[in-house]
Amino acid sequence: MSALRTLVLLGLIGLTGMIAPSFATDEPTADGAETAVPAIDATPWRILAYRSDAEDEDEDEDEDEDDLVSIETRELPPRLAFAEGRVSGNVGCNSFSGGYTLDGDRLTIDPRMAMTMMACEESLMALEQAITAHLAAVAGYRQAGQTLELLDSHGAVLILLETLAETPLVGVTWRLDTYNNGKEALVSTVKGTEITLALTAEGTLSGSDGCNRYMSGFTLDESRLMIGPIATTRMACRDPQAVAEQAAAYAAALGMVRGYRIEGEQLWLTTEGGTTAARFRVVPEAAKATEGR
Repeated sequence: MSALRTLVLLGLIGLTGMIAPSFATDEPTADGAETAVPAIDATPWRILAYRSDAEDEDEDEDEDEDDLVSIETRELPPRLAFAEGRVSGNVGCNSFSGGYTLDGDRLTIDPRMAMTMMACEESLMALEQAITAHLAAVAGYRQAGQTLELLDSHGAVLILLETLAETPLVGVTWRLDTYNNGKEALVSTVKGTEITLALTAEGTLSGSDGCNRYMSGFTLDESRLMIGPIATTRMACRDPQAVAEQAAAYAAALGMVRGYRIEGEQLWLTTEGGTTAARFRVVPEAAKATEGR
């Protein structure tokens, strides 16, 4: 090979290396900045759709993506979160969790999942069963920007997700789902009552304990949250014994709070040991407007 030809080839190789395109998932935005791709294990995910089990087994695999069933919008969106080797989720009733391993684009989830055992609407329980069964069959994933696809061993989409923006701790109203009753059990509110919580940037909190209004102060240092003594109004309540016992247990649960975590539109207040003191979900703006009438 001539020296001139060698120099030309070397020059082309160097030029190719300089202008080789990046194969990042996302295209640059209009201003030239690239859209950040969220890490699968550092982002809460909203479940948008899942593969239907009703398809004909004789159909071609190429048609599998057409068998995704969209999940209708709910007050609390179905979600998943991956963190520290554990995947956890909730589709509107029970919470479930299990182990997972992530190696490049390969993702496997332990089929032995733990789940709470609350009785729910049949549609929710069927959705839970479908989602957890699909999670056990996951063999990989594909990500494009804010969208995540969980795939089976053939590359077919089992579950479609998108990033779920977290709700801020302050400036919103939270509605209580369950709380620690002081007897090592998480219980729901008394039928016909509603307990709420709202925190302000000024370090105050307030809400309804199911009958009376309550108020207090709080201190927040990163993820460490402490709530001060509770003061309440003194209104007469319906079924005073049950409601009064609930209010006292709820106030005691708030006194145990030492931390919190938020997943999507759900808030956990936790004790020093990390157990749940109370669990809330955000009150939609439409519901708050109705309550204010």
